[in-house]
Amino acid sequence: MLEHLIICRHGETEWNIERRAQGRADSPLTAAGLEQARALGRALAARGIEHIVSSTLGRALHTAEIVAGITGCTVSVDDRLVERAFGELEGQRFKDMALDPVWTAVVNCTDPDATAPGSESLREVAARVLAALDDARKLPYRSVAVITHGQSISALLGTLHDTTDFSRFRHGNCGYTPLHVQAGGYGIDAWNLDPLAVAEAESVSAVTNQK
Repeated sequence: MLEHLIICRHGETEWNIERRAQGRADSPLTAAGLEQARALGRALAARGIEHIVSSTLGRALHTAEIVAGITGCTVSVDDRLVERAFGELEGQRFKDMALDPVWTAVVNCTDPDATAPGSESLREVAARVLAALDDARKLPYRSVAVITHGQSISALLGTLHDTTDFSRFRHGNCGYTPLHVQAGGYGIDAWNLDPLAVAEAESVSAVTNQK
């Protein structure tokens, strides 16, 4: 029976560096993104992850493959975990979108009902991501990692916390949030854990304990 779901964002991409809205479009992982994915793999291995469910978008799937290589897990995909559709905003730079207050509300996650032409609202994203998690609960594993996208995670956690400002739940690249599976929902102890920072803290602790 599933006990733990760990929700993870993909590694850094070229469009992340360029500060563009990616949405359903894609761009490759950077060198830093590859290192983040390796650090995430080590962090998830330490947590005993048994399986990975990934978004079908390339940046998430590449991250999942790197993590799988380190953890020895199998990977399945679910297209309900793809990033929020941004419609006409896709590919645009955030600095340009800041000129329009409606677009700003969409990309900053401050209004869960805000949309641009052709885009999804955060509430719509949360509905499909939660459906994907409900199916993940049926998998024959105790601990599963889910690799998805920034605004998909904001939508999910904002909904679980029953708030109207989803912006507080932003995740860095390869940031992860452990969820405790419980009757009727999920428990959250902390969010946006940085695998590189966690690894550094553990290294310092190990050296200290040896003294």
